[in-house]
Amino acid sequence: MQAPLSLRVTLGLAAALNLLGTVVFGSAALGRPLMPLTPAPPPFYAAQIALTIALFGGVYAWLAGQRVINRPLLLVGALGKLGFFLLFVAFWLAGDIGQAQVRQATPDLLFGAVFLWYLARSRA
Repeated sequence: MQAPLSLRVTLGLAAALNLLGTVVFGSAALGRPLMPLTPAPPPFYAAQIALTIALFGGVYAWLAGQRVINRPLLLVGALGKLGFFLLFVAFWLAGDIGQAQVRQATPDLLFGAVFLWYLARSRA
């Protein structure tokens, strides 16, 4: 699908959010957390999370620069954002994390929903 400017801006914002997540988890992996993570992940797992967030962020940044959006790649990005948010909800419902952490993941819900909306709208 042709990439409207609004989608490319949204992808750029998603990439920026992922950069922030990469820095947060990357700093925890190095033993110098910039903010407290609850529960605090072991350094190896924090590094794995940082890598995954960075990879998705790179894909969002790459897609933001494309004139034509790769639909399957955007779908994977949408599922990644929604899945990340749903993990927070599931762990909150299990009592493992607080409601504040779920609120912090809300932008991922919004980005995932916007990506799905663009995919559904462009299909017609």
